[in-house]
Amino acid sequence: MDNIVPGSFQLMKKINTGLIIDIIRLKGPISRAEIAKTLNLTPATVTNITAELINKNIIVESDLGQSTGGRKPILLKINAESYYIVSIHIGSTGIRTAILNMESKILDKITVKTRPETTYEEAIKIIKESVERLITQNEKVKGKLLGIGIAAHGIVDTEKGKIVFSPNYGWKDKDIRTDLERIFDVPAFLDRDVRAMALSESWYGAGKYVDQFISVKIGYGVGVALTNNKQQIRGYTDGFGEFGHTKIAFDGPLCSCGNRGCIETFSSEKAVERYAAELGIDADCMAVHELSLNGDERAITAINKASEYLGLAIANLINIFNPRLIVLGGDLIDINDYYFNGAVESAKKYALPDLYKVCEIKRAESKGDAIIKGAAVLVLENLFDNI
Repeated sequence: MDNIVPGSFQLMKKINTGLIIDIIRLKGPISRAEIAKTLNLTPATVTNITAELINKNIIVESDLGQSTGGRKPILLKINAESYYIVSIHIGSTGIRTAILNMESKILDKITVKTRPETTYEEAIKIIKESVERLITQNEKVKGKLLGIGIAAHGIVDTEKGKIVFSPNYGWKDKDIRTDLERIFDVPAFLDRDVRAMALSESWYGAGKYVDQFISVKIGYGVGVALTNNKQQIRGYTDGFGEFGHTKIAFDGPLCSCGNRGCIETFSSEKAVERYAAELGIDADCMAVHELSLNGDERAITAINKASEYLGLAIANLINIFNPRLIVLGGDLIDINDYYFNGAVESAKKYALPDLYKVCEIKRAESKGDAIIKGAAVLVLENLFDNI
């Protein structure tokens, strides 16, 4: 008994609750016996957890199933409209706000563009107005809000609910959880955007089927998350994953962190825009993407250059961590084959062959909604702590 880690039983219950909700979401209506068989859990564990979920109105008893000789089993399904979740992604160039039901279906969403000089106070105003508008447009949400999930770029303190440093905006030590809980009077939960993407993939995407995988989120910055047995590796001060600020040159373009030669200055969407500008294209990365689809050689060259550096970065991850799976996500990587395929080919070129051949590289299956869905999972995961 001395070897039992404190809190391990609660952690196991949290994991099992998430698995049970997920199997009900995917295969419901489903019987308790089938849940136990599918997840290799004891009938007592399934009965106890599902009873608590029913008491919270998160799942409901549905129809009777087919009999195998005895009484027909009672089937369970998610009560999709029992509660709703507000999900917020504070990205480098915009703030996305959405409302999701308990089946993680996005009911409505709003995106508001931001600028590097957008203040924290302006961002809070954008979030407040966006949430109020979404609730007004979806009246059934009123009085049934379960919580708020927040995914932010940069360094965050998940436990305290604070944005420690937002490099693209220059914010420091912002108590966003307290501020949003004060406005909306529901619990709020914060994590980095790449970890939210990893959560989404762990629950709904490619990461469902592996014990350990790496997520790489590529936007104006580059972040990494390492998921191990459904848990996020966080580092000593919750700062794990600032991969984009790993230097690959002693001198190079100035990065948002204040240094030069960081990976994100060579491989990110911002790098695509810079390479395109050097070739005479004054446009954002989505416009460069459209030009590449139309065969513009300058746009293709700019994207291919960034993708080679991205592949170099991915090769470093493969060589260090020897992962079975790497999931790539971000606005441009989701939709541009030059960017994605170029990164994969570059990773193959620079990684150790024996490590590359056992690593699968995939796009995030939730694509543009991965971070929003992952931020909603923050609420669900923390809900399990109190079940």
